[in-house]
Amino acid sequence: MQDAILQALRRNAADDAVALAREWVLSAPENAATHRWLGLALQQQGQPALALASIETALTLTPEDADLHLLRAGLLLAMRELSAADDALSRTTALDPNQFNAYVMQAHLAVARGDLDEAQRLSRTAARLAPEHPQLLAVDGVVELRRGQGDRALSLLTRAAEQLPDDPRVMFALGFAYLQKEHFAFAERAFERVVELNPPCTALRAFIAQLAQRQGRLDDALAAMQGVFAQPGGDLPAMRRLAGEMELQAGRPD
Repeated sequence: MQDAILQALRRNAADDAVALAREWVLSAPENAATHRWLGLALQQQGQPALALASIETALTLTPEDADLHLLRAGLLLAMRELSAADDALSRTTALDPNQFNAYVMQAHLAVARGDLDEAQRLSRTAARLAPEHPQLLAVDGVVELRRGQGDRALSLLTRAAEQLPDDPRVMFALGFAYLQKEHFAFAERAFERVVELNPPCTALRAFIAQLAQRQGRLDDALAAMQGVFAQPGGDLPAMRRLAGEMELQAGRPD
């Protein structure tokens, strides 16, 4: 059954995976693996609360499973339960000190709450497991960015982005590192990559338009604003005003 569920997940057939996993749970309710796979299937189906319930059921059966605690932490993060997620990550590393991803996730949470010393400590701990890992370069880069160390931040985030070009969080941070150095064209490119990876990003599209405007490329700025209007919820009065200002600056008001 596990192989069938895995195949369904790989072909993005979440409904099939959930149906198979529910059938497996019914046939073996005391097996933690059945609840784990149901949780994974529900997560892919876009139901994090139900997925979390399944993972927590699995944890009642195998409470010392560090991987399950890490899965639980990821679901809590998706639900913006940051304090509970941090606790779950601490439990993960207490059970298994070699859980690299848990340290990285905790470091990002520390950055988010402004505890840069703790983020750096967690990065150093994770570096014992994977020195020079690009995710750690990204964490360290964001810490330096928050501390106003623009050159160091840009160096670290550039190295991270070279290895993780499809990570929107890394590219977003890189964009701000370029902004801090007033390298507007490079910042624009980094943010455009974020939009490619996460097409909605309405506010970021508008910011990209403003970067083009700031560089005197008004045609590009107005074209970017058309991308804003095409997004669900993007055709807002504030966005129309911004586009109007660009048109006036370009000398072609409606």
